[in-house]
Amino acid sequence: MSAAPVHAEEAVGIIGKNDWLFYRHEWANSADMAATNTSVDLIKSFSQALQENGITLVVAMVPLKARIYQAYVPEQNKLNPYMAGNYQRMAQALSSAGVKVVDLNTSFLQSAKNRPDKHLYFRLDSHWTPTGALLAAETVASSIDADAAMKNQLRQIPAEKYNMRWSEQAIATVSRDLVTQLPKGAPAYAPEYVLDAEITKASSGSNLLGDASTPMISLVGSSYSKPWTRFPDFLKFALQKDVLAIAVGADQGSWVGMETYLRDDAFQNTPPKFLIWEMPERDMRAPPAFLYREARYRSDNQEWLQRVSTMVQMQCRPAAASAKFTGPGAREAQRAQFARTSASDYASLQFSQAVDAQDYLLASISASNNNAAQNLGLEVMKGDASAKKWNITINADGAAHTLKIALPAGGKAYTALKIWPGETAGLTISDVKLCRLPAHMSK
Repeated sequence: MSAAPVHAEEAVGIIGKNDWLFYRHEWANSADMAATNTSVDLIKSFSQALQENGITLVVAMVPLKARIYQAYVPEQNKLNPYMAGNYQRMAQALSSAGVKVVDLNTSFLQSAKNRPDKHLYFRLDSHWTPTGALLAAETVASSIDADAAMKNQLRQIPAEKYNMRWSEQAIATVSRDLVTQLPKGAPAYAPEYVLDAEITKASSGSNLLGDASTPMISLVGSSYSKPWTRFPDFLKFALQKDVLAIAVGADQGSWVGMETYLRDDAFQNTPPKFLIWEMPERDMRAPPAFLYREARYRSDNQEWLQRVSTMVQMQCRPAAASAKFTGPGAREAQRAQFARTSASDYASLQFSQAVDAQDYLLASISASNNNAAQNLGLEVMKGDASAKKWNITINADGAAHTLKIALPAGGKAYTALKIWPGETAGLTISDVKLCRLPAHMSK
């Protein structure tokens, strides 16, 4: 569940009718529109960057539980007009810009009306039940099937055979995150029982179109996409394709989760054809710079877009300038190597002429630090003056990894980049190139 401001006297959990609980952070109003529009604009630009590099973004926003089951919302917390129509407003804004949007809101509302006994969300928890997760997966699959271009693209992905088996009896669930968020003195709630399902892989498929062991569909999502929800497995079943699933908690948020995946070898070495981004609707009002997110997970909105646009580039468009290492650790123009480093060691990349935020660094990097993640310190220079310092995380397992460094958005006349490896048993940066983003991506 995402962080947002709450008055001290207000509990996060809301007690509804018929033992239904709701999450106060789902409630929004027109004051949230500006931040929400920022999120919409970022997704539009990100989708365009992916599309230009052969990857289709599919956005699946998880609708508000309070809207789907508003009949159980207490009278004093009735939905306002903004909440009632915001999902469709956002979906329309994204769709009109060419973003592929899965309308989970409509399918959930219809199912809740037509099958009221098949709960799509847990009564006592903010997440979807296995029934809701399956409906979400089926809606993703039907949305792709209804789009001729995506349907044709999906056909090119090797098929897998998945079977599904539902439990014969309802099972007591421990999913009750809203119970712990209730005000003091709230009643106790007995365990909630739901049917569960198991997805099994029947065979490896015909494998006529390529290596089925490398998923060509990736799911990046929130806690709604964690294995226990069954959504990743249901997605495999609904598509009859293998899916690489990555889920991040609410403390990091969807923007950090997506950026982390793009930086990883899983994307850099084998980029997918489809990138499905599951994001709770309520998080759309919390763009990367959201004030109430932990500082370590907060980012300037434009710089987030700059970084992810850099990471999805599949080819290097040479920049007008070149870069070469000088000073400590320099082995040759495009290579810096340290046998062992201390906190004060750094490598300096000098640019042959001033560059701007449209340029980015592409290199190969390897570091040794007992297979641990490691922070790399960066400082971009304008002459002798520091323009900005920041950190990125690299994989310090000793293997070579792709390194793409976006220069700070909005900046010009950068002359050098200093790189601090921190304390590690060894660091090598090689094959350094300066590349350039398409002009529209750096605005």
